Amino acid sequence: MLSGYRDSPARIWLAGVACYSVGFSLSARNTLAYSDTNVILLAVFYLASNLLMLEALARDLYSSRRPWWILGVCVMFGGAYFSVITFKGLYPTWGLVSLSSMFLLFAAAATVLSYRLIQRHHTRSLYLIITALLLLMSGHLLRLGMIASGAPPASFQVAAFTWNSNFLVLSTVLTLILISFGYWGYVLDKMRLKTREVEAKQLAAEMLAQESQQLVKERDQLMMVNARVSAISSLSSFSAMLVHDISQPLQALEFGLFELQTQATPGKSANQLLGSIHDLQTLSSKAGEMVSHLRRLMVQGQDHVCAISPHLALQPILPILRAEAHQRKITLTYRNQLAENDLAMSNEVMLQRIVFNTVGNSLDALESKATIQPEIKVSVFSQIKDDKNWLVLQIEDNGPGFSDELLAQLDAPIQTTKPHGMGLGLLLTQSMVRMWDGQTVIGNQPSAKSTGAVVQLWLKLTES
Repeated sequence: MLSGYRDSPARIWLAGVACYSVGFSLSARNTLAYSDTNVILLAVFYLASNLLMLEALARDLYSSRRPWWILGVCVMFGGAYFSVITFKGLYPTWGLVSLSSMFLLFAAAATVLSYRLIQRHHTRSLYLIITALLLLMSGHLLRLGMIASGAPPASFQVAAFTWNSNFLVLSTVLTLILISFGYWGYVLDKMRLKTREVEAKQLAAEMLAQESQQLVKERDQLMMVNARVSAISSLSSFSAMLVHDISQPLQALEFGLFELQTQATPGKSANQLLGSIHDLQTLSSKAGEMVSHLRRLMVQGQDHVCAISPHLALQPILPILRAEAHQRKITLTYRNQLAENDLAMSNEVMLQRIVFNTVGNSLDALESKATIQPEIKVSVFSQIKDDKNWLVLQIEDNGPGFSDELLAQLDAPIQTTKPHGMGLGLLLTQSMVRMWDGQTVIGNQPSAKSTGAVVQLWLKLTES
């Protein structure tokens, strides 16, 4: 029953029952052939059984444990006491009184401990032990009563086969059986309780793991949304500056055109018209210069452009992207073919945003279209083109790819393939890469290879 189950109190109780059985066997043997050695041994085994059973109950009830040497000292003193009594020939009187008193004390203490265990663990199996202990107390109380009444020693000996001696033997046998089954049921109750506790902890752990996965998913989604919102915010600021600074020259240009229309009458000379046209050209040039100035200002605002390793820059966001792909049951692989000293001129944060946005578009495209074994591949490698060394960051998938209409209008300011998209992804990607003196290649997989979209960022390769 205890195989694979670590319960030290149960093993101590089992040792106590074994000692009790040995003591009872020696008592039976002593009825056939009396021996002082048997008497001393049975008393020692009875004492050891009582101490072990009490220790088992106490360890179940209290956290403190008595050292084993204390039990050993008690057994030694008990053995010495019964040896002295036996060798002096006092066992039939004082020896039996001592044994019965010992059993009464043991039964009383074990009854109290069992009752407290019942209150704590709410188990009914220990009622069998209490019943057995009360039965044991009744047999030994009867013996002590007969000794106190002055009955001859031969009448309350085990071998006397009188009604009182037979009752004591029967109560002892029943006690041994009842305490064994009672404690067995108690151990089974403890095993079931621990099993329920383990199952409850496993359930709580599973719920916590699910909550953690949900939190990680929400965090990753918020980070991707934050990257897109930040990009939109940057573009909005640039647009506000652009509108503010060119609004005045455009209004002047509008008024000038209206005035030119009023001057275009048969009575006006060509010199007057040419002067007006020159003024309008000046306003138009001024507006163009303002746009160029704001564009240079936006470029100069990227003051963190420096030589970075795209491989290292992608490490913080790859786990987030992989988790998002895993949630959508899409395979995302990453391959690095760069040397350790391969660096490119770019901005680390903006490069991460570009990869976030591009991979996010691929995830949406693969999820919206039923694709067998959807997969996204991200790779970085070096390439020589036009006698220049380039570092290429490539993102490709096996989805539906870009439409021909979109590929034909890549130079348009705003392009999107989503019903409610703002078309900022491709715009920001191309704009930022151009600011880094790089190139953007957007297209589809060769039809002979497979379907899917391919986005390549060609960045100038530098060496550290």
